[in-house]
Amino acid sequence: MKKSIVIIFLTSLLAVSCYKEAPIKPTDVVDKLLFDFPQGSSEVDRRIQAIQEKYDTYLIYKDIPNSVLNRAWVNVYINSFIEAQPVPADLVGWYVDFVQEQLLDYFDAEKFKTYFPRYLFLVTNMHRVIDGQVKPHMPAKTDGVDFWALSFRTTESGALYLPEEKLARITLAYQLICNMLQGGLIEIPITFYDGIDYNTMIYDDVNNQDKLHSAYHYQTRGFVKYVQPSFEYESPLTNIKLAAATNEDFLMYVRKILYSTTAEFAAENGSYALVMRRYNTVLDVFNGLGIDLAAISDGK
Repeated sequence: MKKSIVIIFLTSLLAVSCYKEAPIKPTDVVDKLLFDFPQGSSEVDRRIQAIQEKYDTYLIYKDIPNSVLNRAWVNVYINSFIEAQPVPADLVGWYVDFVQEQLLDYFDAEKFKTYFPRYLFLVTNMHRVIDGQVKPHMPAKTDGVDFWALSFRTTESGALYLPEEKLARITLAYQLICNMLQGGLIEIPITFYDGIDYNTMIYDDVNNQDKLHSAYHYQTRGFVKYVQPSFEYESPLTNIKLAAATNEDFLMYVRKILYSTTAEFAAENGSYALVMRRYNTVLDVFNGLGIDLAAISDGK
């Protein structure tokens, strides 16, 4: 009789427990993580863990030392280091929304998770210090050894300052695309190179309205403006060697498409048939992979 009572009690206890929210269980990892994960037990942490399980990348938002942010394959800045601050607790959810809606939603997990970094650090007010001088804010860092970092500026009151949403979005997307190209997932079609001359000099005729459709003008030749890999600015192409480097012509198109809105690209290049043909070729390459480059640029 006592045994039956115990069984009934345990069964009842188990039934009651089913109505409680299950605790977050640490995700199994093959090798040791630099951070405890998950970093909390809130609904945001549940979303972060779901992202990790889907994309194999860990969103880390606290206890990130500056020494970790400075781990890079190559440090091209002498006497420099990167600093950042923790994301205010009430903004972590906003950051996770940004990562989901402005990066992950554009890239299918099963196809592309291999090309994401191990860690994506969420920080605020990230900047470089060179020779003691504080440099401008960095919305994204993608040259870490095993991480990227995403940063937005906050005011003294803790409010977000958001003029760099697009810059952050296209910088992260571009690095992912570079990883795909390097990994062999993206194949540049031979038709992209049809009619392109990488030997003849490009003349600096951009200030001469009479020569904007000359045989030597960069757009007439099928080239687009040179957008810096950091997306800080763009300039007319005047050095053919930039476009002649391995894969660089293709990547110049990728950067230009990301940097300009669809309307801006058409307004600037619509009268150059060779540019528009190559533009559509690039879009077709990514459409074939299920990636809409124009949508990433436009934020749709």
